[in-house]
Amino acid sequence: MPSQPISPSSPEIPPRFVKAVLPSTLRDQKPRIPNKIVRKFSHELSDVAHITIPNGYVWQVKLKKEGRKVWFDDGWQDFVEAYSTFVGSLVLFEYESNSTFQAHIYDETACEINYPSSNEESHTNGEESHH
Repeated sequence: MPSQPISPSSPEIPPRFVKAVLPSTLRDQKPRIPNKIVRKFSHELSDVAHITIPNGYVWQVKLKKEGRKVWFDDGWQDFVEAYSTFVGSLVLFEYESNSTFQAHIYDETACEINYPSSNEESHTNGEESHH
């Protein structure tokens, strides 16, 4: 039986983008949110992004805005270091709404990493969000 076309009433796929961890990302250059996403959702983007990883842990990372460009800023370095992210790693972001992103981290072999459970997280201090 042939597959059916997707009807226009199907739910919209959330916007996704991938950022590679480069030597500059590990030092001081922060990853930029793609212009296409900024244009579509700029009215929703606050000064702080909430990045949720598969174990449920939520990171708060400041957003730096210059004109129509937006970067992950303060808190990004902590996020990268917490998951031993190396050059060649990839982070897949899925934008949900209101500055909230889901993130999946892939190692240099393109396999998703094992995330520590929330109670094993090194920076939780008994909280579910990271400042």
